[in-house]
Amino acid sequence: MEKMTRRRALGLAGSAGVSIFAARRGLPDALDALSTESAAAATTALTPTMTEGPYWIDELLRRSDVRAAQEGVQLALRINVHDADDGNRPVNGAHVDIWHANAYGLYSDEAVSATKGQTFLRGYQVTGVDPGVGSSPVDGEVSFKTIWPGWYAGRAIHIHVRVRTYDASGNVATNYTTQIFFSDAANNAVLGGAAPYNTRTPPVDPTTDETDNVLTSSARATNVVPVTGSIAGGYDATFDIYLSGVSGAAPAADSSDVAVSASLAAAVATRAANGARSVVLTVHAGEPLTATAKVRRGAKVLGSATGHLTGGTHRLKVGLARGVAAGAATLELTLADAAGNVRTLTKTVRVPA
Repeated sequence: MEKMTRRRALGLAGSAGVSIFAARRGLPDALDALSTESAAAATTALTPTMTEGPYWIDELLRRSDVRAAQEGVQLALRINVHDADDGNRPVNGAHVDIWHANAYGLYSDEAVSATKGQTFLRGYQVTGVDPGVGSSPVDGEVSFKTIWPGWYAGRAIHIHVRVRTYDASGNVATNYTTQIFFSDAANNAVLGGAAPYNTRTPPVDPTTDETDNVLTSSARATNVVPVTGSIAGGYDATFDIYLSGVSGAAPAADSSDVAVSASLAAAVATRAANGARSVVLTVHAGEPLTATAKVRRGAKVLGSATGHLTGGTHRLKVGLARGVAAGAATLELTLADAAGNVRTLTKTVRVPA
C-alpha cells in the first residue's frame, strides 16, 4: 500500500543550541563555530510536499535525457535526495521522476495539448544507480538533460518531481511529490532573451513566484533553486530534497542494472458475446521486456500467453479454456529484461461463468 512521505518538524536546535553556545563562551572560536554548525545541521528544513498537478502520467521512461528534440535553452538538472531522519544521509535506490512544460507551455501525452503519444520532457532516474549526465553514479543523486520550462496561464514556471521507493515485494513504500521553481529574474532573462520563448505573447511569465498558488512564501527558501550558466551555454541547477519517513530505499550505491522497470496497472477477467473468456491485463513497461502471463488455480494453469514488450503501456490477453469453472484465480505475470533480471507480479481475478 502506498503511503505519503511524512513531514515532521526537526526542531532540535532551539534553546538547546543556545545553551551549548552559552556554556562554551570563552573557549576557542573554533569550538563556538562547531557548536553553531551543529545546531544549523539539526534544523535542516524538510522539503514541502506539493501537488502532482493534472499532468502526471507514469510513463516509466528510465532516461536522463528527456528533451526528445524539444527546442529551448538547455538545462542540466541535478536532484539530491536526503534522509533527514538519518543525519541527511543520501538516499540510494529512489526512483525520481520529473515532468514539465515545453517552451510553449505544453505538456506531452495530453489530449488537451494535442500531444497524445508524445513523451517529451518526462523521465526518471534511480538515485545512486544511474549516472545521469555524469560519468558514474553519485550517492543520493539523479540528473537530467532538459530545457528551461515555458510558462502557461495561472502558474509560475516550475518542474514537477516525484520520489518513490519500493519494498522487497515491489510495492510503493514512499511516494512524495514537490515542485522546483526558479527566480523571477532568471525566468525573465531566459524568456525575454532566447527563442522560442521570446516569440510568445507575452514573452515573460505573467504569474510570478510571489503570485503562484502553489509556491508559498515559506517554501521559497527550499524550492526556488539558483542557477549558473548562460543562455548560449546552457544552465546548471541543483535541487536538494530533505525527507522524513523514507522507507524501502537501498542502503548503498549500485551501478549495475538490478531492477525490472514495469508495473501491472490492471487485470480483469471478461466474457465475450460468443462465450469466450479471457483475462485482459494492462502493463506499463519502462524498458524492453519479455512477458509471460499465466492464470492459475493452485498448480493448474488455466491459460497462458507470452509476448515481447517495448517501453510504454500494453494490453495483454490470456485466453481461458471453455471448461474452466467460474470463480477466483490468480494471474501470474513474469517479466524479464535484457540484463537477465526477473520480476513476478500477481493479482487475483474472478473468472466469470
